[in-house]
Amino acid sequence: QELYLELCNTKGDFMTRLTDDKIRNAAVAVGVTAVQAALQVQTGQRKSLVITNTSTSGQIITIATGEQAVTSLAGIVLYPGGSWSESLDSAYVPSNLEYWAISSAASGTIAIQERIIPRL
Repeated sequence: QELYLELCNTKGDFMTRLTDDKIRNAAVAVGVTAVQAALQVQTGQRKSLVITNTSTSGQIITIATGEQAVTSLAGIVLYPGGSWSESLDSAYVPSNLEYWAISSAASGTIAIQERIIPRL
């Protein structure tokens, strides 16, 4: 967590401990008010990001990059079981901006896996 905090330069209340590979695996509760799902990377480059809607009661999750004012169904829309991924391996540079999530109903959940390459 300390390494992630150093890379993101923020609190990270829901962060899990990172391995030496700078990998974060987390589950995030998402309700009808926007929550920050992934922090902005201040030092380094996000190599990959995978967000999966793991909600069990039909909640639809909407993801937005770089802005807090997420509106349900206006952004990257994930139906239950759906996922979104960005990766340098697919010739795409993932954004270092923060990612926000909002649910169509209370008690939504997402799983997040991200990898950050530190700048040397």
